[in-house]
Amino acid sequence: MANLQDKTPENVPGRYYVDNTCIDCDMCREIAPQIFKRHDDGAYSYVYRQPVTNEEIAVAEEALAHCPTETIGNDGVSLELLPTPSQPVADKLRTPSESRGDALEQTLEKTREAGVDA
Repeated sequence: MANLQDKTPENVPGRYYVDNTCIDCDMCREIAPQIFKRHDDGAYSYVYRQPVTNEEIAVAEEALAHCPTETIGNDGVSLELLPTPSQPVADKLRTPSESRGDALEQTLEKTREAGVDA
């Protein structure tokens, strides 16, 4: 099982990573070349781009499942927590300040409709 504490420094931040037990077998790079690359000097794989779409996530999970040394980790985020195709990823990634900004804008709009100067 991959260890988050042992992930290689080349991994981009995010859910998926490769730890330092990689044996450079190339399995993940064959399954998901859009996610994994080879570190030539260190002779191991790393995540150079986090999967975004459900299809990319499925491919990353396939690479994780086929890794012979269980070197790929996903921090335990389940696929059920991901947005569906009808729900854009951006909706899931809204920050609290963005939500507060939307609420403020809605309040201002209602105030304008009521004819009150804000």
